[in-house]
Amino acid sequence: MHGLTGMDHWDAVHASERAQVARPREATPVRWPRRTLERLLGSRLREYVSSYDEHQLWSRVYRRHMPRPGATVLEIGSAPGEHLARLSRGFGLVPWGIEYSGTGAELNRATFAAGGLDPAHVIQMDFFSDECLRLCRDRFDVVVSRGFVEHFEDPARVVDRHLELLKPGGLLIVTIPNLRGVNGALTRLFHPELIPMHNLGIMTMASFARLFDAARVRRLACAYVGTFSFYLFSVKAGSRLAPLLRVCMRLQTMLNVLFRLCLGDGGAENGFTSPQLVFIGIKGVLRRTPLEPLPFPDARGR
Repeated sequence: MHGLTGMDHWDAVHASERAQVARPREATPVRWPRRTLERLLGSRLREYVSSYDEHQLWSRVYRRHMPRPGATVLEIGSAPGEHLARLSRGFGLVPWGIEYSGTGAELNRATFAAGGLDPAHVIQMDFFSDECLRLCRDRFDVVVSRGFVEHFEDPARVVDRHLELLKPGGLLIVTIPNLRGVNGALTRLFHPELIPMHNLGIMTMASFARLFDAARVRRLACAYVGTFSFYLFSVKAGSRLAPLLRVCMRLQTMLNVLFRLCLGDGGAENGFTSPQLVFIGIKGVLRRTPLEPLPFPDARGR
């Protein structure tokens, strides 16, 4: 499978994540707005300053669709492992990860060990290898990937491999960033080298939905998630724009609060500013079943 990014890129990304483990981006609110926000929000401060699009994903989408505790979940491209650890804590799922990068696999195992999870559940392997298919076919109750399929020229084939590893009746969750609209413009400003690493052609609702064969997976949700987030962006090491992006990250803290206060759980999802798209479906439905309502109002934008 021909990818748009190389191993060197992912090793560098995961090495940077490893360096930041002791100081996660949103562990505490930035200093200058904290006192004002504490007066306004009190004990709800941490909840309200956290990422609004992540709140939408976890509280509105995941909570609606996740299976019973004890179900197995596999993440493709799982480093640094925090997403799987949170799925374990929040929904009682048994986490597994497949990670191609050696640096990423090492980081994922450390994350699991720190959270009391089994580091042996992190498999360093080529997701597209015959060995992966032999070991993992029809094995997992949930298969997740986040920011993975858009790095390939033929993402529909990547989705098909996800389904190969999923049990019949299992839950497929695929999330990709939205680098079109204002997000595309800001990515080109802050880190233009990332653009060629992404398949921008699948980042509309219609083209994203077409990746999922209706004969193999029944759609439960296909929607934009979040309203806007500076957390989507990064800069190249040594970039002169790094101070500007740091200011934008501080601004996002205030935007998170504003979105929660003004939009609640309703959101303002759209193709121009929302930071991500998500598809959720069930593998192997044998009869035609009406689609469940989308978790967002009129989230079928182009």
